[in-house]
Amino acid sequence: MANPDQKTVLIDNAFEEIQNICINLQKEADVTNLEIKSLLRLITNEWEEKEEQKTGFGFR
Repeated sequence: MANPDQKTVLIDNAFEEIQNICINLQKEADVTNLEIKSLLRLITNEWEEKEEQKTGFGFR
């Protein structure tokens, strides 16, 4: 298991990559902030459902 510092770096890197993807999507496809937020919510909900099915526990 990664130590807290490695986890923090990985989370920070993932956040940066997701942010860049969203910015590029807005530029290339003329997507609004609301559409980006909706997309991220859908992804999060799908991820939570799969995690709950796998472990029996959700993130909430």
